[in-house]
Amino acid sequence: MSAAAIGAFAVTAAVLALTLRPKNSELALLLTVAAAVTLLLSVLGSASAVIETVRQIVAVSGVSTGYLAIMLKVIGICLLTEFAAGAAALCGHTQSCDSHAVALKRK
Repeated sequence: MSAAAIGAFAVTAAVLALTLRPKNSELALLLTVAAAVTLLLSVLGSASAVIETVRQIVAVSGVSTGYLAIMLKVIGICLLTEFAAGAAALCGHTQSCDSHAVALKRK
């Protein structure tokens, strides 16, 4: 999926969710989560190319591959944390989503 298609899909989903939110906030949340999962799955295919490039860089630099595994885990935790904080903010829990994000990133 191209960057323009991803952007158009994300904007369309956001506009639909904002339109639905005053009448049915649960449906708006479900739409947002479904759009996020769809985007994640569409981008996941290109993640293998990025990981392979990072592995090649690590192999050339002589750094242990254990550091690469730690780096990938940290990136994954940060992405999941941001997703959870965004979902909490969408539900209207804006005051708690920042503290949850900080707490999850410390784990």
